[in-house]
Amino acid sequence: MSRLDRTQDVVQRLRGHWRLSLSEPLWGRSAILALNRVLDDEAEARLPHRADWCLGPDSFRHLLESLSESAQIVSLESVLQLHHDQLPRIALTFDGGWRDTLKQVSPTLERLTLPANVFLPGPVTKRAWSSWQEAIGEALWGQETAENAKRLLAEAGLPAPPAAGTQRDERYSQAIRNYVAELDHSQDATTLHAVASALDSDPAFADETLDAFSIRRLEQGGLFRFGSLIPAHATTRDAAALVQLRESQHQLAVLCRHPLRIATSTSAETGEGLARLAASAGIERVLTHRTGWLEPPIDTVLLPRFVITQPVANSQGRLFDWLLGNLPS
Repeated sequence: MSRLDRTQDVVQRLRGHWRLSLSEPLWGRSAILALNRVLDDEAEARLPHRADWCLGPDSFRHLLESLSESAQIVSLESVLQLHHDQLPRIALTFDGGWRDTLKQVSPTLERLTLPANVFLPGPVTKRAWSSWQEAIGEALWGQETAENAKRLLAEAGLPAPPAAGTQRDERYSQAIRNYVAELDHSQDATTLHAVASALDSDPAFADETLDAFSIRRLEQGGLFRFGSLIPAHATTRDAAALVQLRESQHQLAVLCRHPLRIATSTSAETGEGLARLAASAGIERVLTHRTGWLEPPIDTVLLPRFVITQPVANSQGRLFDWLLGNLPS
């Protein structure tokens, strides 16, 4: 970390601690946090191309410790109820259905007796969900998947990705991050989703998904609840998306004793089309990637969440400065 970055982090930390001393702004407040993966290696999780969607064991533990000092980590049911507690209520949600939930998240939450909610693209699809940014970035990073990724990108008419060089290091990871950001600004989303879908079917990723037995085992433990995940590109005009969502709901009902009637959307969009899609599948609420606190009365279908990244998880000051910075004026 450069001297400038250290200075900025200290400033953020001081601002966060100063605001934490003001309990009134958080009185009766509730929020939902969105996470994706918790890897077993902190250094791997902190690589530039993963920093926006991966935590490591240390950063995950630091996040929970920071929250537990100044908030209550509760179930989704509790966070959606109006309350007058002095400490805010926070619910944890994990998108994608990655096997990390069983290996990394579950042991930590069970030790602390903290609840969490996991949202799956389909319990028996045998594929975890990832955004196109994550899918392309991970495929380019992996030695077994890089060549296939380059071929698919070329066939789609997309710019050539950066060369790996002699070794995969932080510089190459940063090059992947820059490349993905360039695609995000210059390419059609439909093409990028198509490439990501093809990459997700690579056998190299097959063992990274929660299996049906693990889902049932986690739910029976009493701390985990499971719901459906709506892909970012799904619309009410997409008949296949509605069929997939209904099938996901059916599979959850077979696997789980108490499946959530709540889904997550991986998009920040909150149009009426998303609400209609959810209603057509029998889903009561949708948690989006729109940033914000829950506002009483909590009676809308589309609800905001705070997406947790590496920098935010690793600094209590940044975490609470960001959370408090989004309080309604």
